[in-house]
Amino acid sequence: MVLPLNEQVVEVEGKISGNVQPTIPALHPSRREDIEFVLYVPPPTDLSDRGGYEEWIERMRFIEEDLHRLLQLPHDKFWCQAVFDEKLHRCLDAYLRQAPRSYDLLSHLPGEALSLHQEIHRLVFMTYLRMATHKESKESHIGPKVFGDILYENFIFDIPKLMDLCVLYGRENGPLLSKMITNVFTQQPKYKDDLRATLPTVCQVFDNIRMKCGVGPESGSGLSPQKLDQTQITQDPLVTMTTEEFEDVIYYLSDTSITLSVFLEVYPYACPIFHHSRFPQRLAVFYDVLTPVLAQAIKSRSHKNQGSKLMLKRRLQQGRKHLIKAFHQIIQVCCILPILNHSSQKLCDTQQSVEAFLDIFSDIQGERRFLADYESQHMIQDAFDILLQADCVVDETRLLFIQDGINSAFATFGKRKKPKGAKKAGGRGSPDGSAGSDEGGATGGGASGGGGGAAAVGGGASVTDTHMEAYHHSAFEGDGACARTVTGVELDSLISAIKDLLPDLGEGFIERCLEEYDYDQERVINSVLEDKLPVPLRDLDRTLPRHVNIGPEKEKPVSYLSERRSVFDFDEFDVFNRDTVDTSKISQGKKEKNPLGMNALDDKSELADLRPLYDRYGSGVMGESVYEPDIYDDEYDDTYDTGIIGADDADSADELTSRRAFITPRVLEKPKRPNQELPDGSEESSEEEVRRDQFVADPAVLRAKAEERAQSKAQRDGRKRGQGQGQKSQTQPNQAQANDQQKKQGQGQKGGDGGQGQKKYDVKGKPKGQGQDANVTRNRNYKDKHKSTVANHNRKAMADKKRKV
Repeated sequence: MVLPLNEQVVEVEGKISGNVQPTIPALHPSRREDIEFVLYVPPPTDLSDRGGYEEWIERMRFIEEDLHRLLQLPHDKFWCQAVFDEKLHRCLDAYLRQAPRSYDLLSHLPGEALSLHQEIHRLVFMTYLRMATHKESKESHIGPKVFGDILYENFIFDIPKLMDLCVLYGRENGPLLSKMITNVFTQQPKYKDDLRATLPTVCQVFDNIRMKCGVGPESGSGLSPQKLDQTQITQDPLVTMTTEEFEDVIYYLSDTSITLSVFLEVYPYACPIFHHSRFPQRLAVFYDVLTPVLAQAIKSRSHKNQGSKLMLKRRLQQGRKHLIKAFHQIIQVCCILPILNHSSQKLCDTQQSVEAFLDIFSDIQGERRFLADYESQHMIQDAFDILLQADCVVDETRLLFIQDGINSAFATFGKRKKPKGAKKAGGRGSPDGSAGSDEGGATGGGASGGGGGAAAVGGGASVTDTHMEAYHHSAFEGDGACARTVTGVELDSLISAIKDLLPDLGEGFIERCLEEYDYDQERVINSVLEDKLPVPLRDLDRTLPRHVNIGPEKEKPVSYLSERRSVFDFDEFDVFNRDTVDTSKISQGKKEKNPLGMNALDDKSELADLRPLYDRYGSGVMGESVYEPDIYDDEYDDTYDTGIIGADDADSADELTSRRAFITPRVLEKPKRPNQELPDGSEESSEEEVRRDQFVADPAVLRAKAEERAQSKAQRDGRKRGQGQGQKSQTQPNQAQANDQQKKQGQGQKGGDGGQGQKKYDVKGKPKGQGQDANVTRNRNYKDKHKSTVANHNRKAMADKKRKV
């Protein structure tokens, strides 16, 4: 049996002490090869500098040769180099830090440079894959415990390196990379402790981004009150920072989000560690606070050009999408999968998983934007259905509370994501147009390149341009925005605007591109100019006219007449629903007289419509009926059975068509006197007397009535006065004469009063300037106090009094 490498020893060549050949451990610094590894530098952006470009090409060739030589070393030599060669680790670390990520494009590089960079990309992955394998064969292996100590003590792997490996190779070699990282954590459990220690650093990164943008808890823009002098001096950092600093913030946020999301996807066993630290709640708060502010800043700030603004918007959308994806990954692993998997190796029992799910979503009910975007990408109802099927008690009240909060947030901020372009047939599709999930690229790429160790060596780790561009298109997709529909004049305007810039393109091709990119004019132009169109649009004829059927059958425009509603719909004169109309029933102006000279009343043709009535109710003789007494009709209306209807009378046809007698309206009838005697045999009652509130009364009649009332009153007053004087004359004749004499004297003294009697109150008094006596002043005050009861001041009260009479 071959000993593991950590227990093997080798003889030192050329050295013999006595008859004993000296030996050294197989893992010894003296056994490493002398290889000069150079540091990696990213590809140049300016290819016009031929000197810099040639220097970069030469450096890449050196790295390629050195990595090829390293991978060809035997097992013991390779590990001596991996453990004791610091230049190797500096070269690999430089590549992990500075290499373009899988969502960055290298299309600006020539073909030779691009293939060279892809080869180095593959060699670096194979180097780390070999260093993560403790047993290559039965003869070449290392003890598991010693292997873990070698990795940890020599810093061959650490948490940042593992995250960088996930970002660089997670999309193409997901399954193989997942096995590699799982083996590292299994052989050395101390890495899990390092991951727990790394979580505060990750949270601090998010806090630093918030502080940089001025929305952190200590930046003065939180809920705590600020001092007056502080509010006057402090300005928005997103406005005052330079363009380079603002772009660094967006790129830093995007890179951090993608790194975290892909790491949790490749190594799902890290999700419980993040969950126990309440990382999902902090992630939701960070998303809800920062992303709207950055989106508004991108719109308000001035940019170098339109392409720079568009790139910042895409990177921000990319970061938002992966933050939601990381949150969803933690929820799935810690809450949903333990319910679906009924094995003994689950992370926590079912009840704890349900409670954890409810606790997380109850804590983030205030982050409405995050909930709306999460609902746009992952329907929460699917998770609710799984929870309700669990073999445990679920608090449905809390579920209803969470669902109401998410529905309210989605109604305010959310938009449902719709399939676009070639993906309409099969729902959400992959970037190449085939039906499936957007996240399926990682699994597919990994399966194609990582079926086993030998397959990976042969080329499974290669990153082709198609893979990178496909992921680039998937990463830049919207963050849950709804695909709008544009038709009519607006669509014509978008097509004509693109046609003016790119006259070689056909209108049909432009329309298809607009559908694919959610009618975003800038994205269409940018994709066409950079030749980054997805696969379905690449195979399409760019001169395709608009009238050609380029996709699913479009809905025909709805006519206004089809939506028209009227009470005259489908009648005999509805020209919108009838092709022919009987024009003989249509006349312009008055109808002509009967050509035969017959009177309209003499025409009995309309009486034919009454024949069914005669047949139904009888022959027209009173008392006869065709109804049988033993038949009961439940639907029969007997409301008017007690009365005698005209159809039962033996009237002639002339009487049926004759008009009734004219009745004079009550208002126009001649009013009757109240004291007028009614003729004998009249049955009219007092209720038929003319009311006083007639519409318009005759003024002459009113004057006559007033004069009659005055005469009647005078007569009554005269009779009373005569009776009183007669009594007084009998008892006190002398006193009455004396009173009459005094009265006449008083009238003589005040003859200026017109003979109407002595005034009760004197309010006129003396001329102005001569003063007034006390009686005049008292009378004036009395009149002013009681003037509301006389004259025109009490017209409202008197009007009410007249109505009541």
